[in-house]
Amino acid sequence: MTTWAERMHRRAATFSNVVTSCGQPNVPYPRRLEKVKFGAPLDEVCKNDIPGPLLVLILKLNKEAPVKKDVFRAPGHQGNMKKLVHFLQAGRLVNMDKYSVYTIASVLKKFLRKIPGGIFGRTNEQQLFTIVQMESVEQQRDEIHQLITSLPLYTQRLLVLLFGTFQVIATNANRFATGMTSEALGVSVAPSFFQSCVSDGKTAKMEDVLRFKVATKIMKLMIDNFGACNLFGRSNYEFYARITGRILKVEDDWIFSFRYPPDMSASMSHQEESQSTPALLHLPDLDNGASSSLGIIPENNLLESCTRLSISLEENGLFKGSSRSSSSSTSGNHMTLDELRAVNRYAESTKSLSYLPQVVLG
Repeated sequence: MTTWAERMHRRAATFSNVVTSCGQPNVPYPRRLEKVKFGAPLDEVCKNDIPGPLLVLILKLNKEAPVKKDVFRAPGHQGNMKKLVHFLQAGRLVNMDKYSVYTIASVLKKFLRKIPGGIFGRTNEQQLFTIVQMESVEQQRDEIHQLITSLPLYTQRLLVLLFGTFQVIATNANRFATGMTSEALGVSVAPSFFQSCVSDGKTAKMEDVLRFKVATKIMKLMIDNFGACNLFGRSNYEFYARITGRILKVEDDWIFSFRYPPDMSASMSHQEESQSTPALLHLPDLDNGASSSLGIIPENNLLESCTRLSISLEENGLFKGSSRSSSSSTSGNHMTLDELRAVNRYAESTKSLSYLPQVVLG
């Protein structure tokens, strides 16, 4: 005999099917998502933006892969990979909890590997092979920045999500003993990004091996320098922080910030993950002199209104040494640090973002 709760769940599911299949009663799978096409050009896959299911794959890896060993290096389950690829291409609803991060990483690599011409394109691949030979790291960053910003917006966003995920995995490699340093990641994913370094025949030639080594070097360079302001550009970093909920922290008084590392080549950004429901903060528009760069933002501007993602203010210590700013921001139109903490606590208790200010990021 079924319980009342089970009957109600069944009725809710039936009602959901009726609503979603309205007008197409004969469709076997009425609840469909955007299709992720394997082997199709990227402009066809991302007609409007990155498909939702593909975004979910990346976000699951961004969340769980940093604490797992050998992600992107260890193969996924072949049977589950086939199922997941089939569901993605058919636009079927997928329960990602049923798939391991190894299977998801392998499917993501397969998707990238099957993009005609590669995610960068043949011409840009050759340009990257030239850039990596430059002696100046700053010049390398500038050239890579120009190359990335010349790509379509959906490609830029896909790249910043991928390399941001690689960077947070590499950053935590020693902490969680995962073995996936930036070099290990470069070796594992380079063939999926650079199709020109993959041999067409069954036997790899020496030139293929050399190109693979260079491709690995490019991947390591981009992972290590992910946080440099002249690599992906501010708008792409804002997109990454907004989508993943991560903070790229370099200085304690920044919500997310980017600067060059002391040795000009080491990994420079540190990403922190949201441990509580996020509050929304806004950084006002900078004057013309600073709008094109990620210069130092004064502390008293951090709490001015509501748009940037800030998370776990108390636990992560993002406002260490910035008590001056919380006391100076007492205007009736602005939220103080105590008010933001209260919003965080209330939102955490409701487990919902619907009570937070809804602001569209530009």
